[in-house]
Amino acid sequence: MNTVTSQAIEDAVAILASSPSMLAKIAGFVHEGRDGPVVEWAKVAELAHQQALPRTDRAFLGICAEIAGFVTSSGDLEETFGARWITLDGQHQAIIASVLTASAQTKKAEELAVYQRLGVASQDPLAAGTRAVRVRLGPDIPAVVNDALGRERVGFRERLSTHEVWLRGRGVWRMQPDRVLTSQLLIIANSGLVRMVGTIDGVTIHGDRVAIIGRPLPNHPLIGRPDPLDNTSQNPVSYGDLTELTDLTKLSELT
Repeated sequence: MNTVTSQAIEDAVAILASSPSMLAKIAGFVHEGRDGPVVEWAKVAELAHQQALPRTDRAFLGICAEIAGFVTSSGDLEETFGARWITLDGQHQAIIASVLTASAQTKKAEELAVYQRLGVASQDPLAAGTRAVRVRLGPDIPAVVNDALGRERVGFRERLSTHEVWLRGRGVWRMQPDRVLTSQLLIIANSGLVRMVGTIDGVTIHGDRVAIIGRPLPNHPLIGRPDPLDNTSQNPVSYGDLTELTDLTKLSELT
């Protein structure tokens, strides 16, 4: 196989990080090291062959492992998913990654619904100290040529779907990846109002810019309220701590 680039490994980590929580626990795939996330790729590659896992889960794990350079099948190394991945341009990689992560996040949402039916309480994203990243969208305009996320338009306009607001808000931005990865919520704002809120499960790096991997929370209580991290800066990205959020009617008191 061709030499795996650090970017390919970062892509693999980001896609894998979007996997459903139960699958992540089974894989035991990641822990924080001194230099960032550490993945036991050999274990992930091995799990891709475990018949106890559903075929879709094995395929997902195998794709992630191969992007990271761990071959999970026999045959011509140049014919693996990973070998093909590193020959793609950034736009095609972003489109494929978006499909993979969207599928994984749909499964994660289904898993959370099962937990709720079983009466297992899920963690309140506003409880006990939640760090947030706020991005401020401008007006609806055409996307740049070869947009990193394959979008045709960016910015905000009324009557966009949940998916469209999320896609336009999650990237790509000049961000501090360490601050993003230690935050739990992405707040998407426009004209001083929160338009969408979602989880932060990982990131992908696109040159000097970052796109967030996560799951939109269309019923979050912050949506429709004043931007809690609004400031006078021209920078559309802001970071904040929502630990003092005790009353959603007092958003102006947030620090």
